[in-house]
This record gives sequence, structure tokens and C-alpha cells, in this order.
Amino acid sequence: MSIFGVIKCDDKVFTGDKLRIDASESFVAPGLTLATVSHEVSVDGGTTWYNISQKKYVDWIFATAGAKTITLRISTTEPSNQTFTKNITVLNITTQSLFSTDSDLYQYESEIDQYLPKRWSSWNLVHLKAQEWIMDWLDEKRIFDENGDKYVVADLLDIQQVKQLSCSKALEFIYESNINTVDDLFTQKRNKYKEMANEKASRSQLQLDANKNGIADDGEKIDIHGVGVYRA
Repeated sequence: MSIFGVIKCDDKVFTGDKLRIDASESFVAPGLTLATVSHEVSVDGGTTWYNISQKKYVDWIFATAGAKTITLRISTTEPSNQTFTKNITVLNITTQSLFSTDSDLYQYESEIDQYLPKRWSSWNLVHLKAQEWIMDWLDEKRIFDENGDKYVVADLLDIQQVKQLSCSKALEFIYESNINTVDDLFTQKRNKYKEMANEKASRSQLQLDANKNGIADDGEKIDIHGVGVYRA
């Protein structure tokens, strides 16, 4: 069938955050005519359909976490229709324990939301990127638990110790994504927060749960500058 559905949206979203489901790049083969109700979207497996024929997109918020399937149905006047799907992951904003929040960013850049993409309602995906960077950074530093395994987010017993690092990395990522020309304002801001992130990383002192008992034991503090373990 010569109907081509294209679903554009982020692969991940947090509970409570806006997800823009965009079908505007879908098309049909020459000779076919779209029906009056041409584009419909379902987020519950086809039980409920939302007509998006006019704008070709819909903004949605998921209240629960887990794997979700977005379904797009395109109809023509033949009559005929075809459905297309895309799987996404909805993350729980509470259990993810992000190291920084939008409120933290406002302490550095009060007008940062002017750069917020229209498909988002928060910077949470950038905070997640910063969190992933920090965990990868620990891995690259070869800082492992007592069994030689990588640390996970739950092993950082004091998130306050990485909040500033997370903020600076998030702002670095935000400004980097907006760079238009060499040495423009966004480049300068990116460089500023990249330097700040490097400084925070080199001076970090972390309380890590090396034995996975959920308690901040003596001897579990890491001095990143010296990459050594010492007793509190």
C-alpha cells in the first residue's frame, strides 16, 4: 500500500513531561487523496484515536512509566488506511533521581527556558544526559565498587555532591545544541560551562556505596582529584 507514515518524537520521555508526536512528514503516493480525517494517533493500542489531521501533531503527557507504543493511522479516500507504530520508553521522574533540576539551572541562567524546544516542557532529558555523562565519567576514571562493577545512580549516596557538576554539564549541552557560528554567544556560553564542569569534576569528592549496603560507611569516600579512597 502506498501510504507512508513517519512518526517523529523522542525515544524517551519522563512521566509528567510533554512529548510531541509529529506525523507531518508522512505522505501518500501520487494518485492517492487523503481523507478528511487523514491522520489519527493512538497511545493506548488503538482503543482511543485522536484526530490530528489539521496540525499533524499532538502533544501528550504520560502519567505512568514503562514501554509505550504510539500508533499512527493514515486514511485516504479510496477508502483505505494503514497504521504505523513507534515504541518509546517513559521514565519515572521520581525513581530516576536526576542529579539536577530546571530550578537549579535558573540559578545560573534565569532565562534559559527561552531555548527550550517546543516539543519539551522541561529540560529533564538534558539532565538525564548530564547524569549519564557523570556515570560514564566514573567508569572512565576506573572507579568501581568493591566487586569491580560499575557504579549506578543509586550508589551515589549524596546527590548534592554532583549537583553543580550536573548543572554545568546540562548548560554545556544546551548551549552546544544552539551553536550557529564559530565563537557566537552560544559557543562562549558552552565553553564557559564546559570549563566549569571540568573544574567541578576535578575537585569532586563523592560518597559512593562500594559494598551496596545502602549506608554511607567509613572508607567509602572518593577523592576524584587523587582518584583515591580514604576513610572519613
